[in-house]
Amino acid sequence: MTKGCPRLTLPGRTETETHWQDYHRYTAHQLPTAIRLWLLDSGSLTQRLIKASQGHFSVQVLKQCWQRPRASEVQLLAMQPREQAIVREVILLCHGQPWVFARSVIPASSLRGQLRRLRKFDNSSLGAMLFSDPSMQRHAFQLARVSGDSWQLPAQLQQSQPLWGRRSRFELGAKPLMVSELFLQAFTP
Repeated sequence: MTKGCPRLTLPGRTETETHWQDYHRYTAHQLPTAIRLWLLDSGSLTQRLIKASQGHFSVQVLKQCWQRPRASEVQLLAMQPREQAIVREVILLCHGQPWVFARSVIPASSLRGQLRRLRKFDNSSLGAMLFSDPSMQRHAFQLARVSGDSWQLPAQLQQSQPLWGRRSRFELGAKPLMVSELFLQAFTP
């Protein structure tokens, strides 16, 4: 893991952060049925993707480094204003296709005690670890519709259509972390 990593933006883009809203603000009409079942499922996304892909699932780490999270992430996690976090961005692949882009934020203050193990991750799934921990608590989902060419997506994942995403705050032993997931165009369960 590198000590820091730059925030990359594409030339000419403004950095307007995604506006996440509590899931109950969306009506059934606003959320297409096929994606609604995935966005609002409180179980392990990893397990659901493994099942949908008949075991043809893998995790590709794009980056994992120390940096300051985005303003809305700091607020969601109740972090100190200048607190650093491990930011991990991965692609969840099914049948070799990128189905989900995931971003995890783990505050430095959460990386103590048993959670020190989160400092070093390989290509394994954070979700699998979260859902196997008996102390895990998940807060309510926040949802967003994100432009497919958003600066928040890595260049290789830029899409031609808007994407649905979800995020939630987890607590392990009362220590917070956040996971956001954007469902990419290739997502076809």
